[in-house]
Amino acid sequence: MAGAAAVALVMAARRLAPLVVPLALLMAFSRVFVGVHYPHDVALGLLLGGAVAALLVLALTGPAALAVRAVRAGRIRAGVLLTGPGRADTASPEVRNVPGCRMP
Repeated sequence: MAGAAAVALVMAARRLAPLVVPLALLMAFSRVFVGVHYPHDVALGLLLGGAVAALLVLALTGPAALAVRAVRAGRIRAGVLLTGPGRADTASPEVRNVPGCRMP
């Protein structure tokens, strides 16, 4: 969980990396320190969680952007409150949230 959360947060906002990466490593270390996992279990868990989170973020960014664009285009107040302020057309490069992902 620590690896997955750290990777997903860093992909969403790179400026959080100095905060979340050390915290994820500290959480992993704490699992070994209290004796509930072996070091190799924790290392593999960090890698597997990070890889799955990265793949899911990359796979779901496009569909999520389409859904947000559709909700914002509807101009329904509850939808705008849920998706945040912004233009209905979020395909421009300055509005991308996830670095390296292409918007459809």
